[in-house]
Amino acid sequence: MLIELSIAAALLDIHAGRCTSNMQSAGMCAISTVNDRELTIEGSVAPPSSGVGVDGGESRPPTSEDPSAESTECTDPLNRCLSFEVVMREEPTLSDVASFAPTLTSLSPEPDGIGIAGLPLNVVAHAEAHTRTGELFDLPVTVRFRPVSFAFDYGDGTARESTTGGATWQQLGVAQFTATGTSHAYRQRGTYTITAVVHFAADVDFGNGWQRVPGLLGIPAGSTTVEILEARTALVERTCAEDPSGIGC
Repeated sequence: MLIELSIAAALLDIHAGRCTSNMQSAGMCAISTVNDRELTIEGSVAPPSSGVGVDGGESRPPTSEDPSAESTECTDPLNRCLSFEVVMREEPTLSDVASFAPTLTSLSPEPDGIGIAGLPLNVVAHAEAHTRTGELFDLPVTVRFRPVSFAFDYGDGTARESTTGGATWQQLGVAQFTATGTSHAYRQRGTYTITAVVHFAADVDFGNGWQRVPGLLGIPAGSTTVEILEARTALVERTCAEDPSGIGC
């Protein structure tokens, strides 16, 4: 335990910026970088003077009874006996993991491509948690993406944020033209282009547990075009079966 504390103290000294040029010249520590993304610190520290050996036992000099015994005392003039190496890498960013991001399918409007002015048009964006493996910083890595928000633009100047991508009327168990968390009612007839962006939270795992990547990655969920029509009603005396030439027949 004392040895571990001694090493930790030396690491703190170097990490605090005390691996000076004189210390590096003396061979007490060394600092190198790789592609400005990885910092490697190497050095040596002395074991504590309490007589505790590396294996946790008591360290004693050789005795006359055992002249061939190897000494465990530190004989280095700079009192360096235990070496260490610590590698610190820059935290992954969204741009680093963007290539692992999923490809999203297009939006699904219902009714399919046609709506009625004044009535809700339901829009569904498809996005689920996604995990991929590969290499990052020359190390094997697993990257996980989790959808956390959906931004819909309905093409008529109206936008909406949602925590889900929505669901079909059938999945919700409701009748057609029922308002949902991702539906929109257009006021006027016309052709509109609907777009959406899914914002993902990213995590990486280099083999020692999940690490959150700061920020959210926005991925377009494609676009879809809908035709909004008008529905007009009129009161008539007879049905179309009774009067095929009547209004609206």
